[in-house]
Amino acid sequence: MRNRKFTIALAGNPNSGKSTIFNNLTGAHQHVGNYPGVTVEKKEGKASFQDYEINVVDLPGTYSLSAYSEDEVVARDFIINEKPDVIVDIVDSSNLERNLYLATQLMELEIPLVLAMNMNDMAEKKGQDVDYTKLFDLLGVAIVSTVGNKNIGTKELLETIIKVYEEKIKTKVVHIGYGPEIREEMDKLEQIVKKDKELVDQYPWRWLIVKMLENDSSVLDIVGKSSIAQEAIAQNENGRRHLQMHFGDIPETIIADRRYGFISGACTEALKPSIEQRHDLSDKIDKVILNRILGIPIFALVMYAIFKVTFIFSEPMVGWFEKFFEGLSGIATTYIPEGLFQSFVVDGLIGGVGGVLGFFPLVLFMFFAIAFFEDTGYMARAAFVMDKLMSKFGLHGKSFLPMMISTNGCAVPGIMATRTLESKKDRLITMMVTPFMICGAKLPIFALFIGAFFPTKYGANIMFSMYVLSVIIAFGSAWALKKLVFKGETAYFVMELPPYRIPTIKGLLLKMWERGWMYIRKAGTIVILISIIIWAGFTFPQYSPKEENVSEEEIAAVQLEQSYAGRFGHFVEPVVKPIGLDWRSGIAFMAGIAAKEVVVSTFGTIYSLGEVDPEETDSLRESMQKDPSWDPLKALAFLMFSLIYLPCFVAMAVFYRESGSQLKWTLFLIFWTTVMAWLASFAVYQGGRILGFGV
Repeated sequence: MRNRKFTIALAGNPNSGKSTIFNNLTGAHQHVGNYPGVTVEKKEGKASFQDYEINVVDLPGTYSLSAYSEDEVVARDFIINEKPDVIVDIVDSSNLERNLYLATQLMELEIPLVLAMNMNDMAEKKGQDVDYTKLFDLLGVAIVSTVGNKNIGTKELLETIIKVYEEKIKTKVVHIGYGPEIREEMDKLEQIVKKDKELVDQYPWRWLIVKMLENDSSVLDIVGKSSIAQEAIAQNENGRRHLQMHFGDIPETIIADRRYGFISGACTEALKPSIEQRHDLSDKIDKVILNRILGIPIFALVMYAIFKVTFIFSEPMVGWFEKFFEGLSGIATTYIPEGLFQSFVVDGLIGGVGGVLGFFPLVLFMFFAIAFFEDTGYMARAAFVMDKLMSKFGLHGKSFLPMMISTNGCAVPGIMATRTLESKKDRLITMMVTPFMICGAKLPIFALFIGAFFPTKYGANIMFSMYVLSVIIAFGSAWALKKLVFKGETAYFVMELPPYRIPTIKGLLLKMWERGWMYIRKAGTIVILISIIIWAGFTFPQYSPKEENVSEEEIAAVQLEQSYAGRFGHFVEPVVKPIGLDWRSGIAFMAGIAAKEVVVSTFGTIYSLGEVDPEETDSLRESMQKDPSWDPLKALAFLMFSLIYLPCFVAMAVFYRESGSQLKWTLFLIFWTTVMAWLASFAVYQGGRILGFGV
């Protein structure tokens, strides 16, 4: 049973009509005093409605809940310490973007919230048509339209307050997406803050860590008196330094930008025609970039430019890296005595790992290019542009962000980024299609095959085509999953539109190196380990010909086929033969389950072991070009399978955890992606042969 008495707090910007609403609710039943120790006026009153006695506290008018003014501190301290049952935020509807900034901070407190859209008559005079149903879906809080000076909507406001108090209105907690860099620092602080149970019982932990990053003096004092003070303060200082170095601006400014981006996205979706008709440069750019007709073609041009620039600038450096590893292989062959150890170093380590690291410049350039558009604020708008198209396939535009994160590095953080989606169905669908994107681990595969079998001038075109294809496959898969497996309505989410910023060179280089370092670490751990296993699989058992007149080329060929790995490859060959591939590709695919880069290192080991003249070592691309068993059609079939088939072990483990540790969905992912990959590759290869290609 609910208490028949409860307390509400009225919050709002100055001049939002808050005092008028307070008077409408309480009438003559009010009294005025001062808060203890300050000169700020304290107004309280009583409202009786539906057998409830409601204590109404009129908080000082504030634009935010930061500790910058006495009014802000008083308003925040009352909410945090007195814990009202419901907060009512009085919003000036005619200045919605400015007024909703306070609402975003109130939402972070996770206290039941009602938005009173006041001065609605003024908003209508400005020609603003607010879709309150859509705004409710986006913000997750109850909304009531009021005109305070005409006492319109007072009864509806009281009814809504009581429904929220009784939990009869289904609200939801909506978190602002602060971006991967800020979220990473928040995660570090979260792990520390949650160690002090007493602290998180008294204060919302998410609010605490955001305020710490904002350098809020009051919150820092609170944390400074806790049991985790030293560790939390040290981590916060490190996090603030990292963010300032990356963005070239203080974290509180970046966080404010993200809040306004959240508001701008909500208003753009829920208001017709648009909010407040601003005329600054950002809005002028958005009129073009977010245009219904031009938006998607512009996004396509941006992605094409990223691939074009990446291939143009990275090609010479990739060539240098390949020559370096060729030279390293030659030196090792010269100075290490012939035998198993030489084979281990040259064929296993240099041949395997060198094949992956040879494409490191391409990966770096790709990370840098995407980071540039990310930091300018464009990628958030790309998700906004894609929202309408994606909704037709059962996805929300917010699902595009995990897909872009996957493209920008790895499927693992992409899958983890689906946490921003509140709907479990939408999360599962997004997690299942995110691995289809061309992640950093797949880049070396595409660079190898495109460089080996297609003219250099067409490299960016083919790469862009494969990227478009990955998006089409992801959308098509989402549509099928929505229709067949995860039936139901798609949830609404706010698409943030952060302000445009000029990226800092330091920030871009830092982000590029952080993601590039992940690539090197994988090459130095997983890829080395799998390369050694692959080398051993092809080296043992040792083949000794009975005849004397057997050439070295024949010995090398028989050794590869009769080795443990060769036998396994021939075992799985019937599966890949209909898609135009042989036993070597089967082994590469199986090895790629450990990490997609290992596909390249597997071929590096195979072709290195097959090389019989140490004086004429070729790069991996050159070796594959000379192999008559390959042609462009088979290369396309191989790329198609690599694009779609199941993600690596780590991604599957993260998928299992993020899906609620349900094995059935992980098994379904394995089945779904493998069958799709085989069917798509079969269509490419057999369709190409019918059309006369590759014959």
